Amino acid sequence: MVYVAVFANINGNFPALAKALEKVEALKEEGYEIEKYYVLGNIVGLFPYPREVLDALEDLLKSNRVKVIRGEFDQLIAESDPHAEGPDYIDRVEYPDYIKKALKYTWEALGHEGREFIRDLPIYLVDKIGKNEVFGVYGSPLNPFGGVVLPDQPTSYYEAIMRPVKDYEILFVASPRYPVNAMTRYGRVVCPGSIGYPPGKNHKATFALVDVDTLHTKFIEVGYEDEKKLIEEKIKKEGLPEELIKVLYHGKL
Repeated sequence: MVYVAVFANINGNFPALAKALEKVEALKEEGYEIEKYYVLGNIVGLFPYPREVLDALEDLLKSNRVKVIRGEFDQLIAESDPHAEGPDYIDRVEYPDYIKKALKYTWEALGHEGREFIRDLPIYLVDKIGKNEVFGVYGSPLNPFGGVVLPDQPTSYYEAIMRPVKDYEILFVASPRYPVNAMTRYGRVVCPGSIGYPPGKNHKATFALVDVDTLHTKFIEVGYEDEKKLIEEKIKKEGLPEELIKVLYHGKL
C-alpha cells in the first residue's frame, strides 16, 4: 500500500520535526511505501528554529517529495514588504505580545532568502493521490488563515466545512491542531494534528498517514520529551519570551 504523510503546525520546532521525519523513515523500513509529504503550514512562527525547518523542507522539495502551503503565521511573514529593513509591522497585528516577539525573531532569523521562500508558498494544496482529488488549506476553505475547524463535532458540522470543496474526495486542514478524521457525504475531513505546537500537556508530535487508494487515515505520535529541555535552553539563549516555555510544556499559558 502507498501512503502520503501529512504534517501541520511545525511552528519553527525543528527538533519535533526531526523526530517526525525519523519516524517516517522507520515506517518505510517496516514496509510502508510513503510516496510524498504534505505540510499544511504553520511551518514557522513560535519556536527558535525557523531556518533549520526551512532547510529540512528544502531538502524534501529538491526530491519532489513534498508540497508545502502557508499557515497563519507564515502568511504574516509573507505579507511583509520585501524591501523592509525590519519586522516592526508585526507590532500592529492583534496577537499577544509573546507571539509578536516570537514572530519578529522569526522574521529576522529567516533572512531575506528565507522570507522569499515563505512568499513563494501557495495558499492552497490541490493534488491527486491514487485516483483521489485532494484539497488542503491551513484554516478552512472559505477562510484560509482565519478559519478554524473544531475537533469532536457532529457530522453535519464537517459537512458544512466540506461543502465548498465537495468536488474533492478529501479536505486536509491544520487549524484544530488536534487530529480529526471525519467522514461526510461530501468527502473526508482530516486534520493531521500538530508537529511542533503542543495543543495540550504531554503532547507528542502527531502526523497522519493516508492510504492513497482507500483514504484510510491513521495518526502517528512521536515523543520528543528529551529534546524539550534543549528547546527551552534555546528559547532562553535567544532572549525569547518565557511564555513560549510554558506553551512548549503545557500547550497553553
